[in-house]
Amino acid sequence: MDKPFAILEQWVREGRIHLSHEPLRASGEAVDDEVRDFTHAEFPEGLSDQELFEFAMREVRSLGWSAVPLHNRPPVEIQAQDEEQDALRALEEFVREGNVEIEHTAEYIEGSVHPHGRLYLDDLRSGRFSVQAHLDLHGLNLQDARFVLEEFLFESVRAGFTSVRVIHGRGRHSHKHHPVLKENIQRWLCTRRMSRHVIAYTSARRCDGGGGAVYVLLRK
Repeated sequence: MDKPFAILEQWVREGRIHLSHEPLRASGEAVDDEVRDFTHAEFPEGLSDQELFEFAMREVRSLGWSAVPLHNRPPVEIQAQDEEQDALRALEEFVREGNVEIEHTAEYIEGSVHPHGRLYLDDLRSGRFSVQAHLDLHGLNLQDARFVLEEFLFESVRAGFTSVRVIHGRGRHSHKHHPVLKENIQRWLCTRRMSRHVIAYTSARRCDGGGGAVYVLLRK
């Protein structure tokens, strides 16, 4: 067996090399194990806490940068959404500019049902997909509205349609003017049964009903 350090033991016995009993650092220097006694300056007696602090800090010098004032950022103010104020601002902008994008209003909705559906939201919202059929759900209860919506979308898929429009209304004639159909349509379009055929949806342009209707993009 190869023993490259066996010769060292023989040289030690012959006195050709001597082993040091002091521990070594990684650099090869001996480690000084002697415990040093670091004495502290004695504090004068009879001083108050403030005077003792000043005495202990008498040799401390400023680094220079500590005198620079810190620029604290103001806290972020989080404001609750006020749909009435949003509507008033949208109306003011419409009167001033003559137009306002539907996506900048509180009633705008959109959703990506298919994993790649978000890629089509801009084109769908802007009306670049030609609407090939439409359905009006006004006057229907939730049960009937869901059944009619599903049948309409299934028939549209079988007909090879890509983009359709569903009119759900703004809920002005419902209890407390709450858009019940609008909220449920978003949930229905994302169910397992419908998600096989729906890619994405967005609120329609103002000329097609605005916040009272949605464009639905379908798979071929």
